[in-house]
Amino acid sequence: MIIKGIDLGLSKYLIGEVNPFKKSVKILENEPKHYKLFYSFPSVKSTFRKYRFPFKDRSKIEKAVKTQLSLDLPFSIDTVKYAYYTKTDKNGVDVFCVVAKKEDIAAIKDADVIDSELFSLLRICMFLQLENCDVVHFSEGYVLQLSIKNSFIDHVKVMPDIDNIPEDFILSGKIPQKFSAYRKLKVENIDTELNVCYGMLLRGIFGAGVDLSGSSGKNYVESLLKGAFYLLLSGIILNSALFYRSYTLEDQLRKIKEKEKELFIKAFNYTGEVFDPLEQAKSKILMIEKESYPQNDAVELLDFIGRSVKNTSVYKIYSISITEGKFRIKGMAKTVSDVEKFKNILSKKFKAKIEETVTTPEGDIRFIVSGEGL
Repeated sequence: MIIKGIDLGLSKYLIGEVNPFKKSVKILENEPKHYKLFYSFPSVKSTFRKYRFPFKDRSKIEKAVKTQLSLDLPFSIDTVKYAYYTKTDKNGVDVFCVVAKKEDIAAIKDADVIDSELFSLLRICMFLQLENCDVVHFSEGYVLQLSIKNSFIDHVKVMPDIDNIPEDFILSGKIPQKFSAYRKLKVENIDTELNVCYGMLLRGIFGAGVDLSGSSGKNYVESLLKGAFYLLLSGIILNSALFYRSYTLEDQLRKIKEKEKELFIKAFNYTGEVFDPLEQAKSKILMIEKESYPQNDAVELLDFIGRSVKNTSVYKIYSISITEGKFRIKGMAKTVSDVEKFKNILSKKFKAKIEETVTTPEGDIRFIVSGEGL
């Protein structure tokens, strides 16, 4: 995927070819014919809210955010565009919300994605594996102070200027000469004034961010990953199905033999070696096999996933285990809502539930979905 990342604050841009699998960005010197336009919206034209809710349901979060913003904002919520980013834990969800005027967003006509420059800087920190840090970014006519904790935006302050900066802060953007000795937020071979642009390219790798455009631009990474995911899933389905079919038949054959062995011994009071009871009780074998064979097998489960997963944003399945009519699936998704959607699709045919969701340092969601009905 080729992205043109545009920083509206410093009026700069970068064009890069993004590989989400290798988590790499190749900067392009010449502008190609086709690319996606990802805009970084200035913080000075935005307002921000951070909330904490004791639940994880996506519909509840959406309603709670809208209600809270209606109470918090000094103007009508109908006059603004807002978008939010979430991070869940076992006790609930943290929500960071970006709000901008509708007319300011509408003025950007050709955007595929309109994100906040805050998340550009957050993605730079994630790329550099800085989970906890304080960043001061110098843009045109304003200064942005950003506090990041556990790869989530904890605090934001927008100022016209700044005189004193703590020594442990990291600087970005158009850094004044008087602060040149400070540690810089820097990706190799990228000038700090281009950090926000580069952070927009990283939107093709990391899911952290918002989209004020209201388009489906945030799904570009997901669509890229789906092709590889389908290929991977096909391999999983084929190999798992063959293995499970072989294992199941062998296991059932063993159980049937043991059962017939017991019947044969009881019927004939025989204490020596039993020679292949299957040959001696074929009718009983067929009856046991008919009664004990699962109504739905692993092949049906895997085939159902393969046909339905195209409607989800789960981008990696790394474990599928099936035992005694129950299944357990481990994988990766971009958001908790993606996991919920995946579970809901499985629930159309099986009794599925989410066992666990864990947010990784990169902002992705590691999950376990289990169920029964095989």
